[in-house]
Amino acid sequence: MTFSSQRGLGLVELMVGITVGLIVAAGASMVAVNQINEHRRLMLETQIQQDLRTAADLLQQDLRRAGFRGLTEQGVWAPPSAVGTAAEQASKTASANPYISVVKADTPGALSLTYMYARYSGGGLFGAEVPRDAEHFGFKWDKSSKTLYLRIGSTDGQDNWLPITDPDSVRITDFDIEVTSQPTNVGDFCDKPCGTASTPACPIHEVRQVKFTLVGEARHDSNVKRTLSGVERLRADSISGACPA
Repeated sequence: MTFSSQRGLGLVELMVGITVGLIVAAGASMVAVNQINEHRRLMLETQIQQDLRTAADLLQQDLRRAGFRGLTEQGVWAPPSAVGTAAEQASKTASANPYISVVKADTPGALSLTYMYARYSGGGLFGAEVPRDAEHFGFKWDKSSKTLYLRIGSTDGQDNWLPITDPDSVRITDFDIEVTSQPTNVGDFCDKPCGTASTPACPIHEVRQVKFTLVGEARHDSNVKRTLSGVERLRADSISGACPA
């Protein structure tokens, strides 16, 4: 009886080789899929962060102008001038700033903060005794569409709201506004006493600050979320009351 040497692979060896190859290919596929998902997640996080940062910058830039009245000389007392001459001018009292109001409103459909500031008008000056329609501003979060809007004036009594976030890429799932005020009694600067039982109340100087928090979520992956906060002090301080005459 003669035996010939085996040539090629046997069935068992072939099956073992295929099994090992499939295991290696599956492992490589899992690594590739994980890398692709991680890269996609990183891109979504970067996009959300950029969108939130852009929106926060727009809010802060606009908030810095809140309360600007333009005609600042109207808010300062002026003594009489040219007394005893034909051009004599009586003293002029300071007037209240008509742009100073800041209003926060929270309704079931939206959360908003509205304010005003003076703008240059056509060949006119900055500011007016009554704010114009184009001088009403603010921002709001639409809770249903999960979009953040910036108000850029009004037309025929209707507010012009401009979206500053794109709900097709990022949804604003939460938005919080906190307005704080630090009042200071400035009665010491008055010539006459105030704030007693027999005298008028002293004027109050308020330093106001707005803090907001944005929470964004990726439109295509609800697991990708980012939170961004910002704080802005209103440059136009609120002054209420007046020194006794």
